[in-house]
Amino acid sequence: MSDRTPIFRSLAVIEEGIREKLTVEGLAARVHFSKYHYQRMFREAVGDSVMGYVARRRMILAAQELAGTDNTVLEIALKYGYDSHEGFTRSFKAHMGVTPTDYRKYHSAIGSLRMEKERSAMKYSKTTHEIIGELNSLIVQAKETAAYTRKSLEAASQDASFYSQVWELAAHRAENLADRLTGMLEGIMVISRCPDEISARFTIIKAVEDAAFEGSIIAFQTGLTMARAEEDKEAFGQLCRKYEELAGNARVKADKIAGFFQELAALIFQDMRETGQERLLGAIEAGRAAAERLKVPSMQYGYIAEGITDIVRELSDTPLENVTIPFLEDCSIRMETIAYASHMDMLRIPSHERLFDGIDDFREKMDQALEFFRSLPQDAAAFSRQKTASERREDKAYMDLAFQEGILLFHLKGEIQKLVDACLDQAQKEAFAGICHKLARAVRLARSVRLARSGRLDLDMEDGTEGGEIRKLIREVYEETAAEADRLGTYGGAVRYIAEEIIRPVRRLDKANQ
Repeated sequence: MSDRTPIFRSLAVIEEGIREKLTVEGLAARVHFSKYHYQRMFREAVGDSVMGYVARRRMILAAQELAGTDNTVLEIALKYGYDSHEGFTRSFKAHMGVTPTDYRKYHSAIGSLRMEKERSAMKYSKTTHEIIGELNSLIVQAKETAAYTRKSLEAASQDASFYSQVWELAAHRAENLADRLTGMLEGIMVISRCPDEISARFTIIKAVEDAAFEGSIIAFQTGLTMARAEEDKEAFGQLCRKYEELAGNARVKADKIAGFFQELAALIFQDMRETGQERLLGAIEAGRAAAERLKVPSMQYGYIAEGITDIVRELSDTPLENVTIPFLEDCSIRMETIAYASHMDMLRIPSHERLFDGIDDFREKMDQALEFFRSLPQDAAAFSRQKTASERREDKAYMDLAFQEGILLFHLKGEIQKLVDACLDQAQKEAFAGICHKLARAVRLARSVRLARSGRLDLDMEDGTEGGEIRKLIREVYEETAAEADRLGTYGGAVRYIAEEIIRPVRRLDKANQ
């Protein structure tokens, strides 16, 4: 009996006693394992520790009761073995990303993951549950930011009607941001249920990163509007900070979710590797057995045995990462040729039919291996090396830098246009023209580096000079823009705000590289 069978049986024991006091020792005894062996096998089969799984299962059941009953948080806490409201709340937030109260309030917009009993699905569920928890907290923060905005507007002075419209638009965009994040939850749960959908992770990661960037844009645009304001700056200062917090948290969540997806990809690719290896080994063993049956000195079938042995040798000598669909198709075609020859020999001497029995088994195992490799997502077909988290962060840094500085260039040109007729002399116009030219150059160079890193542009980047040149240009732009803002005095508030935003990505990169 497989060691995993008692492990899966113990899941039923956990389910039956989920509201009782469970211990590793007690569960191990129920399936007649030592505590050490039970914990090791449980983690291998389920992808989590015994008590980690128990806690996660309790949180999912508690979430269902929060969403579907009127029981108080304390009643639900006591039901699932917690002694206090506070302890349950801490544990619930750690698992679900939000407090029980927020989950009950927003459960239709946020997600929870059901448990599956297949080994791989449970492993994937643990990681996707962590992704969902991060998204849940971001969804709730976006909705709460929108609600806080509207509540603040009710208390605002009547003569702030223009800014009220600005903040109402910001609240609407924050709600849209939450809705887009909510739409990603089903895609994440699909990956847990159907691991072959792993290729969807790239779409989901991009969507989360786009949402984080949208949060930054909302914070920037509202902040820029308030930087132009002559009045009500203090009244709306707290709102600006709320949107900055949302943007900052969104960036943090996007990085964490990308890391979780990296972990999820590693789990799924490892399972794919194991399954692919098992299929190939099954074919190799069947091929060896088939060849051995035909190695009868008195028979003239040595050429068939030799042909099968050649295929088996190639399958054995090819590392898994080098196994491709064309390679397996080539082996399959050669096997079909051998099978045809063997069939002709059987027709000639029907009494020798049993000698060829292993050939059909070998062909079947070969077909199973080939079909498995054909079923893999394109990005996994050859088990190619995935980029590390640090490589991906660096790629994304250049992408964000190019995009963000491009948007800031657009807004800077807009502010200059507004100032031209009002207060800029010729020297200032020329200074701003030089600043815009320098920032545009930094944007072009960042785009070039991003394309080079993705293999879509040939650019010598070995010494990292492009990254250094980009940062140098942006620092110069910041210093020159800030100096011009100071010269403008009271008219320079928006320009100063843009200058601080221009340097922010470089400061983040510097901090990350420390």
